[in-house]
Amino acid sequence: MSKELCKLKKELKSDLREYILLVNQPRFVCQKCGRAANDKKNVCSPVKLTGKL
Repeated sequence: MSKELCKLKKELKSDLREYILLVNQPRFVCQKCGRAANDKKNVCSPVKLTGKL
């Protein structure tokens, strides 16, 4: 799965293992929908997660 999580609603339900691999160590969050992912290419409006707020 290389598409953005924001657009993969049906596909995520059918392949949970693949989804888990994309989100198990999130480093980016989407500013639009709030989904988190390991790689910025998997969210449509990525912001890097940091330890600081």
